This record gives sequence, C-alpha cells and structure tokens, in this order.
Amino acid sequence: MFFTKFPHPANFSWAKYDGKQAEAHGGAFRLEIRSYEQGLSQIVSADEARWGSDPNLLSLNPGEAGEGCVRWQGDRFVIVGPDGETWLESAPGKALGVSEEAHMFQFVVPADARYYGMGEKWLDRIELSGLRTKYWNTDVWSDFHWAQWGSHPVDPPYFTTPYLIVRSERGYVGFLIHNPGVTYMETPGHDRTRVFVAWQETYPNLLLGAECGPPNLWVLVDTDLNALTAKLQKLVGVTPRPPMWALGYHQSRWGYGGERDLEKLSRRFAKEGIPCSGLWLDLDYMEGYRIFTVDDKQFPNGVAPVAAKLLESGQRIVPILDPGVKKEAGYSIFDHGTKADVWCQNPIGEPYVGLVWPGETVFPDFTMQVGREWWTNHARAFFERGFAAAWVDMNDPSTGPVDPAGMRFRQGTEAHARHRNQYALGMQMATVEAFRHAKPGVRPFLLSRSGFVGSSRYGAIWTGDNLSNWYYLRQSIPTSLGLSLSGMPFTGPDIGGFGGDSTPELMTRWMQANFLFPFFRNHSNESAPDEEPWRFGRANEVIAHFIRLRYQFLPYLYQCFVRQERQGEPILRPMMAEFNEEKYLETSDAFFVGASLLQAPVLTEGAKKRSIDLPDAQWWNLADGEWYGGGVVKLACPRSHTPVFVRGGHVVPVQAEAPRTPVVNLAAPCFLVANPAGDWSQEGVYEADDAETEAYQSGATTRVEYSFHGSGKHVEVTMRESESGWESVTRTLWFARRVKVKVNGIEFKLHEHRLKLTGSEFIVFSTGPINLPR
Repeated sequence: MFFTKFPHPANFSWAKYDGKQAEAHGGAFRLEIRSYEQGLSQIVSADEARWGSDPNLLSLNPGEAGEGCVRWQGDRFVIVGPDGETWLESAPGKALGVSEEAHMFQFVVPADARYYGMGEKWLDRIELSGLRTKYWNTDVWSDFHWAQWGSHPVDPPYFTTPYLIVRSERGYVGFLIHNPGVTYMETPGHDRTRVFVAWQETYPNLLLGAECGPPNLWVLVDTDLNALTAKLQKLVGVTPRPPMWALGYHQSRWGYGGERDLEKLSRRFAKEGIPCSGLWLDLDYMEGYRIFTVDDKQFPNGVAPVAAKLLESGQRIVPILDPGVKKEAGYSIFDHGTKADVWCQNPIGEPYVGLVWPGETVFPDFTMQVGREWWTNHARAFFERGFAAAWVDMNDPSTGPVDPAGMRFRQGTEAHARHRNQYALGMQMATVEAFRHAKPGVRPFLLSRSGFVGSSRYGAIWTGDNLSNWYYLRQSIPTSLGLSLSGMPFTGPDIGGFGGDSTPELMTRWMQANFLFPFFRNHSNESAPDEEPWRFGRANEVIAHFIRLRYQFLPYLYQCFVRQERQGEPILRPMMAEFNEEKYLETSDAFFVGASLLQAPVLTEGAKKRSIDLPDAQWWNLADGEWYGGGVVKLACPRSHTPVFVRGGHVVPVQAEAPRTPVVNLAAPCFLVANPAGDWSQEGVYEADDAETEAYQSGATTRVEYSFHGSGKHVEVTMRESESGWESVTRTLWFARRVKVKVNGIEFKLHEHRLKLTGSEFIVFSTGPINLPR
C-alpha cells in the first residue's frame, strides 16, 4: 500500500450514462441516483456482477424518499442547492471514471472553494485545500518511522471517515464515500508536502473515489454548516447519550497491573480531592497478553470485589481488549475460535498469522456474523467479571511487521483491502452487543482506536498514540474538529501525550485546552514518567482545578450530547460553523463547545497572553467575569487562566461547585445566564435523567423548557416541565449582571455569589434554588 501515491484521472475510462446504465472500459453496469428528503442523494451501483456485493456492515439512515440534490444532465452530475440553483457539477463528460476495480468521481469546484472534514487527519489546520489523502486505517507507531510521527503530520492515521465538505459562496456540499475499502480524495490547491514544484499543485478539479468496491457516494447540501453536520450525523448514526461516568475524567497508564495499583490510585485521588470516574488497565492485567484472561497475581480475589469497592468511590475499571488472539494450542480462546472457524485466512486457506503482543497471533473475522457472535459470547463472560466498559485497541487491524495484504476475509474469499477500514467497526458492534447481554438496560461505554462510518453509534474514539509536545497539543483541536464535522462526536486525545515526558506547563495547558472535549483521558506509556495529576509540583493545584471544573460543567456537556442524540447537532464546532465569516475559515486555535461556549486556549510554550478576534456579539469571559464586544482582544493568561467565553444571551447549566469527588447532580443545575446589555431573548430545553440506564428511552426523563426575555435591568423568565418522567429539577439562576428577575411571574431577589471558573474569582448574581410545581 502506497500512502503517498494517488490515482490520476488520465488512467480512467470515463463512463457514458443514460440515467440507468453506465458504460466504460470493462463493460456496462447499473448506476442509479437515489433521492431522499432534506436535500440528500446517493449515487450508487448495486450491480453485483460488476462490483460484487455491497461490502458494508452497516446500512445508513437516509430517511424518506424525496427530491434529493443530484440530477443527471446530459454528460454530468449536477448538485442543486435548496435555492434550486446549481451549486456544483461534474467535469463535462468525466463524471464517473472506471479503471478495473477502481472508480473516480470528478467535480468542478469554484476557485474560492474551501474544504473541511475528512474525518481523522493529523494536521495542524482545519481547512484542507491542496491535500491528497488516502483512507487506510494504520497503526501509526508501527507503520511510520518514529522521526515522522514525532512532530510532523502522518497520513493516514487510525480512523476512516471519507467525508468531505466543500464550502462556496452559495453554501455547503458534503460528500461521503460509503466504502470500507481503500478510498481517496484530492482537493485543488497547493500540496505543502511535495518537494518538486511540478507536483505541488493538486488536480484542478475535486477527485473522490475508491480503489475497490462499488461506487457509493452520498451527497448532501445546506446553507448552514451546523445543519449540514446534523444531516450527516443522522445519516451515519447519532451517538446514544453515554453514561455520565464516561464523560468524567479517566486515568490510564500502560503499567497499571491490577488490584493493588487500582486501589492505590483510588486512595490517592480521594486524598488529593480530585474526581476520577474511570481507572484504565493496559495489557499488564492479562496472562501473557492472552485476551479474555486476567492474571491471578494481579487480581488474586478476582475482579468483582475490586470493582465493587472502587464503585463506592464512583470509579469504574476499564480494561483494554485487542483483537489478536495468541496462537497457542491449549489456550481455550484460541482452541474455541479454531473449532468455530472464525479466523481471518491467508491465501493458502490457513489462519492468517501476524506478530503482535502475544507473538504469533490470529484474528477473528469481524466481517462475518459468526465471527462477531463468537466474540460477543466471550466478551459477555468477560464483562460479567465486573468490568464496566471496554477499550478496544490495535483494531486497525495491527499486524506488526507482517504484511496485512495476506489477511483475507469471509473464509478467505475476499481481499484484505475490501474490508480493512471496517474491521474495527465489526469489533465495536460485537463488543457493544456483549455488554448489552451482560448488563441489560445499562448504557454501554466503548472506546476504540480505529473505526469507520457508523462507529458513532457504538461509543467514543480517541485520536491514537500521541506524544508529549506542543505540536500534538495544537493538533488535538483541528483533528477533533475534523472528526466532529465528519459525524464522530465522541472524541478526544490522550491528555498530556502518550509517549514522552509532559512538563508541568504542557500538562497544565493541555488540561485547559481539552477539559471540555467530549472524551477526557490522561494516558501515558510505561517508559514515560508517571503523569497522574499530582506529579507536577506547583502546577498540581491548577491541573486538579480544571479536572474538577470539568465535572462542574458536565450538566452542559451532557445537554450537548442530548441535543446530538435528538437532532444530530455537533458538540465541538469550528468558529466558522457559528460565524460564517472569511476571517474564521482557517481558525484552528479556538473553537465552540456546543453553541454557547467559545474556548481560546493557550497553545504556545511560555505564552502568558493570547489574542483572539471575537465575533460581533457580546462575550462573557469566565476567566475574569468581564464582558467583551467583537474585535481583536489580547488577554492575560497566566498558567492558572484559560479564556472561555459564554455567548451573550446564552444559558449554560453547571453544577453549584467544582466537586472533589466524581459526583454529577442533574437534578439541581445552576444556570449561568450571560445576560447582555440591551434587549435579548433565549429559549431552550434542559433535560435530566438517571444518566446511567436506558430508561430515558422509555420516558424516564425530565425536560424543562425555559425562555428568557431581557430588557435593560429587567428579565422575565418562564420555566415549565414538559416531561416529568424522572425526578423534579431544582434550578438556580446565576446572572452575569444584576437585574430584576421574575420567574413565572414571581419576583426573586438576587444576592451576590462568588465564583471561580477558568481563572480569577468574580461575582455573579443568584436567585437561590427555585422549586416550581410539576
């Protein structure tokens, strides 16, 4: 597999199409445009004689049939916007090209077009002009030289979502290639990675395609980027709201072994007053790297008693699971898998063997139902030991130094390249199914390194093995934003870096930059210094404060997940998604969490100030309680401070204090009300449930509808419970400015309340608890 070589249009035969059948070199094949409501279309060939069967494990969710957005006009595809006008179109006579198993779509794009998304890309920018990229899930530290991934972009990394957003003056067009094989994109512009001048300019048209598998291109349009992302999210699958503990702080290290380490960590978190929800185990808990085993020396009394004890402190145990099974006669998992005939095969019909942690290793075939069911049965018994979740790793799949091309799927009948990018998805599907069998009614939590389109339905992904340096801190923002725009909302990096030595300053700034990311884990390599939050001397208290602060903001982050599940709304958002202005089209050092919070972290070593060009609105800075208008502002940022702004007129639910234990009370939120000067209004919904079970799906939820209307020194608030299937919610309102307040017609006298959030202490004006009749 050449990661830096790409198909060229001159090597393709360009099909003639009559609206039903396409004809190119290699013969004719059926091709159709399927149209759905909400401006969604699919260009697809279901001609199995030409391309084979659809390889995808998951179907997408397009909704009802409708007008769509793609038309065939003469010799090209035309993409029509909501205004009825042509937004993009294929190159004349070169709409779809074929070259043996490969195919290519070609679109003419405006000279001022900008490009976003692309899933997980390890770049230091969100705008992606002039990029040639392939999608092939890699094990970065195994597949690239260390000098490359140390402080430079590598491509491709672990996770595949072949989705591209094209922005023009008219609006946004999204292209999703739903093909788990080797896919590629090339955007017009200047390729910064090339040395020779002749290669630096990419092709003038947009190129999208795959090296194998049937053509299957989804196209969606909208005038608003957030609305486009919501359409994509609903198409690929929303993330069900996770259990609250999964949104907390997680402590992990390659080197934690078992009972002794876990109990020691739990006691230290309690002593330091730092909340922690998950304690994670890397490979050391196993017997000789054999999956589904637990070393009796690490857990002499079994897992269940330790799990029960830690749960009293609000902590869960999360073990790693790799797909590779040690090839060893007498090892029950290997023997059972061999008898069940579930292994991927090599070209001579024997189980394919790679070299991973256990040595010679075989791999379950997750593309087959029987392979997934085999894994589910073993994972179910594993969960029943007392583990609360799973961390599935090395599922790219990583085969060490052994060429994966020899790993064939479906009893050896299908080539590796045809399914590689969905191997991890199959593992996710099987593992979540195991959890549901082991713990019915409890919300599952799964973290995966690799994945594919639809992985959003099964949990979180982290952005893979990174290093403790400022490059990876800066890169964490555009990488996570790209994933969010591409339909993978539950993401985050390893805080502080997996490899290398994180300094007190770097760890502090990383905690500040990512403390509101959807996933929040500190994970380090066994060869790196210990990186628990009490290991950084004078920085310890600031680090601890931002971990506590995450728990204080979890009611807001939970609302973001609720809105994502209900409407598909993105959680992490680039500034351009909220303010579609030219000056924000390349901003990758500031971002929104939901629609209300704008974060501008410090990302440069030694910096004590940072500037940000604020959009034209009013902004309440939670680092000092001050208000700012639009325009460039320079902010003092000592190491204890990071700028986080609430957009004027918005309401942010938080907890009453930053807790010292992993406690989140959704039944008693305090609403930070960023009441600006002048007239303003805001409407919204706050939703609360038990944050642990799936009972909310059957109505066990409380929904509070609220509206705020401000005029000068007066604010009128209405609140009512539109659903009362869970506990009653007691509300407290914290206003940024002193005003006269009526809630449901009742006047409340405000009192001063001191608050310390992302910097210095400041004053808000509180109503005190408000209990309203149900």
